[in-house]
Amino acid sequence: MHPHLPRYQLSRRTLLRRSLLAGGALVAAPLLASCGDDDADVFDGGSGSTAAPSTSGAPTGDASTSTTAVAGSTAPATTVPSTPGSAAVPAGDALPDGAQLQVAFTYTASGGRVKNPYIVVWVETRTGELVQTISVWYSTREAKYLRELTNWYVSESNYLDGGGADNVASVSGATRNAGTYQVVWDGRDAAGAPVAQGDYVLLVESAREHGPHQVTSADLSLGGEGFTVTLPDDGELTALSATYAV
Repeated sequence: MHPHLPRYQLSRRTLLRRSLLAGGALVAAPLLASCGDDDADVFDGGSGSTAAPSTSGAPTGDASTSTTAVAGSTAPATTVPSTPGSAAVPAGDALPDGAQLQVAFTYTASGGRVKNPYIVVWVETRTGELVQTISVWYSTREAKYLRELTNWYVSESNYLDGGGADNVASVSGATRNAGTYQVVWDGRDAAGAPVAQGDYVLLVESAREHGPHQVTSADLSLGGEGFTVTLPDDGELTALSATYAV
């Protein structure tokens, strides 16, 4: 069973009270469906997000990871400063100015009438330290079930326990109906500092009441050239892809 982390839960309640007032780097674009009605009212009028351009997720036919290079220009790189409280990230030059990672996925509910899932997209180092939570969708009335997103919950909790910046409110949103979505990462860590070029891991996790738990991931090597990587399908999460643009 996932361990109970009281300090993390207290911090989460504080975040929820601030959620409507906080802005952030999250960009979420529902392409096939709108927010679910179970908790969307909590966020009505409170979102500062900007719709992202529509893109289709690349379907996957197997559990392998494929990468395709795309054209892009490289801006002058700068050295990443040491940021107190930030996650351990590769050291070196920062990502090119304007670099971003677009993550697309499709959620398809299996069975009959079901509650919308909790879904989280985040980036870690290759050694498992949290770099940034890109997006997390959940019901504010049932925030205690965030712990069902077990992989992310452990990573986020360890990061906070180590003194990391608590910015989840700025990347939170209501749960969504089944559909195809896209979220965008601006290449900054949870403390707001640009990350260094190097190797990372992208993860997508979902869980819902009386339903399956899924998590899928792909290794990323972020630098001066763009690419697209396909993540393996897992249950109700399909057509997952990530496009790095510079």
